[in-house]
Amino acid sequence: MLRRSLLLAALAVAPFAASIAQYNQKGMVHLSLGASVGAHGTELESKYRILGVTLTDTETDGAATVSFPFQVGYALGNRFSLGLLIEPGRYVPDSANSDQQNAFLNVALEPRFYIVNANRVAWHASMQLGAVALHITDKDPDDVDARYSGGAFGLGTGVAIGLGNTIGLGFDLRYLATSMELKAMEINNASVTDFYSATLRTSGVIAQLSLAFRFGGGK
Repeated sequence: MLRRSLLLAALAVAPFAASIAQYNQKGMVHLSLGASVGAHGTELESKYRILGVTLTDTETDGAATVSFPFQVGYALGNRFSLGLLIEPGRYVPDSANSDQQNAFLNVALEPRFYIVNANRVAWHASMQLGAVALHITDKDPDDVDARYSGGAFGLGTGVAIGLGNTIGLGFDLRYLATSMELKAMEINNASVTDFYSATLRTSGVIAQLSLAFRFGGGK
């Protein structure tokens, strides 16, 4: 009788035990909410068209970012998942004054490969392929409203630590490069894009801490 009871208990627990054998498994859904800070180098290439002549000027600067990434992914296999990154945040150039308010949004597809895929710990490498938009407003010395958008490319690595079968923590380090064209710009409510165009390029490193959730898998 005791042997039969132990056998039945083992059979009941076996599917659950298999479902948590690895941090990532085929069919699993991953969600994460995080906060990140970044340091970036920037290059602004400006072109002025005056009497049929184009003058080009290039300025370099630095910038910091603070963002709040949301990530969702689906495991196509035990070692691979495909996800989406949605990352709103603030962009603050080193030369910015207190009246400048710059908001950005980064949206990217995120394939992720799990190098280490243990029960409670995972180490992964990822790529981000997407688009980014930046809205710059300034009140000093003139009223400036500028909008940039373009492509974004990122590479990342991170460690996930499971605090339970569902909840965990994520620590990520990402490299991000962007190239954004000026789409619209007004100075004191007057458009300047008839004679002015610009390209803003950035590259930098982002450190991220996230609260992570995982569901399903083990099929």
